Amino acid sequence: MSFNWKIFVVAFVFSLATGILSNVSQYLFQMFDFSPEGYVWVSFSLNVAMFFVSPALLFAFLYVIGGKTDLAAEFKSVGVSLFLGSWIGHLIGYFPLQFVFIAQYGGSFVGPVGLWFLWYGFRTAFSMEFFVGFAAFSMAYIARKHSL
Repeated sequence: MSFNWKIFVVAFVFSLATGILSNVSQYLFQMFDFSPEGYVWVSFSLNVAMFFVSPALLFAFLYVIGGKTDLAAEFKSVGVSLFLGSWIGHLIGYFPLQFVFIAQYGGSFVGPVGLWFLWYGFRTAFSMEFFVGFAAFSMAYIARKHSL
């Protein structure tokens, strides 16, 4: 099994962007006093942006990569690369703004907060980019097999 860096980088970049966008909304709503209408528009805009980052663009990128990958032969490599890229990307995207919150409001990454940080990355790695990536690879693999 060889590690697939191309898949890792794509999963990492999109997970990082998703993690940052989800934390930006928390930061904006805690730091600025929005009117109810402003709150709705900011929430809507961030949700639309997050949808285009993941799953839409992520699926498109991984579908193109998946068309050139033999999923049956590289199943473990694809799975490990997707998981690690998603997990590390979410952790790095999540960490900086959480650090800002802790600095502002007190606390530390020791104990439950540290465990929450690791659990957040693990949960989001399996619930978002990981399955979108496998769906894209599977569909590209099936489409390539049927076109032959």
